[in-house]
Amino acid sequence: MTTLDQINELRAELRSCYFTKTERAMAEAELATLVAKAQAENEQFASDIALYLADLE
Repeated sequence: MTTLDQINELRAELRSCYFTKTERAMAEAELATLVAKAQAENEQFASDIALYLADLE
């Protein structure tokens, strides 16, 4: 499962499921971690593409 899939699944759970305060806090923390991971993956991809394009020149 991709990071984006995990984010979407967790967001859906947060919208539609009942959580205790502790469970909700844990799920929100996990979501924040996943969003940060996705951002890092996007930045790495952009960097890799830039290096690849530079090699083509």
